[in-house]
Amino acid sequence: MPESFRIVLRQYLQHPEVKSLASNGTVCTGDTVGLLRRSSILARDIVPIGKETDRHWEQGEDPSLIDFEVPELRRKKRMVVADISERKRWREAGVRNCQRKSGLSINTVRDILSGNEVKLTTLEIFVRAMDGPEAY
Repeated sequence: MPESFRIVLRQYLQHPEVKSLASNGTVCTGDTVGLLRRSSILARDIVPIGKETDRHWEQGEDPSLIDFEVPELRRKKRMVVADISERKRWREAGVRNCQRKSGLSINTVRDILSGNEVKLTTLEIFVRAMDGPEAY
């Protein structure tokens, strides 16, 4: 259905800014006014992707090529780092308490709480011990 310029402009003006926060730190809505703040993003995992694409769909060929999957160039490593907010919460419980609950060595618990890389299976054991079996 064709839209008039007035409709398009109204939708644009009421569109929330998803990359910013309102001046009071809340999520922007279509009615947010004033100076916007930057929102911070915490990346859990950085995954390089391939930038190649098939351009045949631009010439009107096979439209199914639009729904292609981006190739991930993820390294095959099994080392992970615990989330910073979870580490802070676990540190409040105490290193010795975390060590007793998880059954892991004190050095492994310190590595997890310090943000060092540990094996994925080790972190899974730790999270289940600290937050319950449904946590991971």
